[in-house]
Amino acid sequence: MQKLYNDLGEITAKIDKSLDANIKIVDELFQDCGDVVKRRFTIGGKNTVDIYFVYIDNMINKQLLEDDTLRYLMYKMDDMPEENKFEYVKDKGLRSADKAEITDMQQAVDKVTSGDTAIFVDGFEKALTISIRGMANRGVQSTTNEVTVRGSNESFSEGLFINRVLLRKRIKDPRMKMVQLKVGTRTKTDVAIVYIDDIVKPEVVEDIKSRLDNFVVDGIFDSGMLEQLTERNHYSPFPEFQYTERPDKAASALTEGRVCLIVDNSPMVLLLPTTLNAFYQASDDYYSRWEVATFARILRYVASFIAVALPGLYITIVNFQAELVSSSLALSFASAREGVPFSILLEVIIMEVAFELLLEAGIRLPGPMGNTIGIVGGLIIGDAAVNANLASPMVVIVVALTAITAFTIPNEAFSAAFRLIRYMIIFLSAALGLYGFILGIVLLFIHLCSLTSFGTPYLKPFVAGSIDGSEEYKDSIIKAPINKLKIRPSFAKSGERRRLLMEKDKNKNMKNQGR
Repeated sequence: MQKLYNDLGEITAKIDKSLDANIKIVDELFQDCGDVVKRRFTIGGKNTVDIYFVYIDNMINKQLLEDDTLRYLMYKMDDMPEENKFEYVKDKGLRSADKAEITDMQQAVDKVTSGDTAIFVDGFEKALTISIRGMANRGVQSTTNEVTVRGSNESFSEGLFINRVLLRKRIKDPRMKMVQLKVGTRTKTDVAIVYIDDIVKPEVVEDIKSRLDNFVVDGIFDSGMLEQLTERNHYSPFPEFQYTERPDKAASALTEGRVCLIVDNSPMVLLLPTTLNAFYQASDDYYSRWEVATFARILRYVASFIAVALPGLYITIVNFQAELVSSSLALSFASAREGVPFSILLEVIIMEVAFELLLEAGIRLPGPMGNTIGIVGGLIIGDAAVNANLASPMVVIVVALTAITAFTIPNEAFSAAFRLIRYMIIFLSAALGLYGFILGIVLLFIHLCSLTSFGTPYLKPFVAGSIDGSEEYKDSIIKAPINKLKIRPSFAKSGERRRLLMEKDKNKNMKNQGR
């Protein structure tokens, strides 16, 4: 078995002229693989030839294989010529349009394990593959994580071929390219790099290709693994990629000049480059009135600040700077903590950890049970903690408000980063008071300013906004009316920034051309 592979796990054997030799190699490669079907047939009338079929059971459409391929080869090949039998089988015997020639066993194994059928012909150092796949899949489901009030409810699936169709359905442009690669020496996971050729910056496409070539790994089972292997900000909690399960959001990103990474067996598509501003944008922002979308975005930015800062600010006020609030509110804070045996820091940490435990339990338990433990468990634990003087009512309110605001951010990975940063600010506030609180916020902004995603500053357009004439501010915290969003974001190449042309713009261009 070892002689068939090199040090990288690649199959070194070539396809032999002798069909018996090829059968022996295939038997060694697929030894103890009960799901692999292998059949030898003799076809032709006066001039016969032996062929050998290899495929994986339940990964192909058996009806198509038997009715349109095997039956035709067995009963419609009586006029087989003495020469060029391989070409005759390929052109006359295989009625599938999706067929190809291969020359080595590595290609044959890759095709078979991907759901294709390999056909070896006696006397030739090459083989044929046909694609008649029939693998089970979930099909197109409704979105579960990025739910919107208005817009499409279609969601990406685990099948890469389904996800490609969902994008093609939305962007009917041949300039949308799909470069398909295989990642993983054992899983051979299909990864598609999708971009619009005349809009995307070529250096971004080359960068992601070089990152994919920069490692060798046994297997990729989800887009999250690929994200961690290709990102540069390994020690930052903030994601370098944006992920989505919505085809309309991915299609919109492509028209902005961004790149999509589709990973087979994963319902999440990666978008790159990304910025902090992109994580606050929801799909239905562009389907609703601009006033409503602007109000929702302002709420998200305020909510993210509350999610990070509120517990630390509460500790600062109670322990150090009570003068920051009115006397009545300070007295209310003090009376609420009467009888609580813990320090304010320990009290906040206990309640924060209790909430994280409830969140984790709600995720892992089945749907109805998870919802029950999240609601009932939170009410019971919060009420019991207050009645037992283990926590003050004000801390329960602070932790609950912090939890609610963290989940207003449309992207879970991005909101999880704020949940982690919150603890840093809590400890700094408990140790240094208002100085520690401000220091934590400043360190957070310094870190965000240092991040880039494939050459794009993470805080754009709030930094380097003058590069594009401040056009991106129209789609940041405040979303301008859609007829004002005429310029693509700076993700697109400089000569292809125009995306909307109104009637007055057409007239202006015609006048300029007349001059």
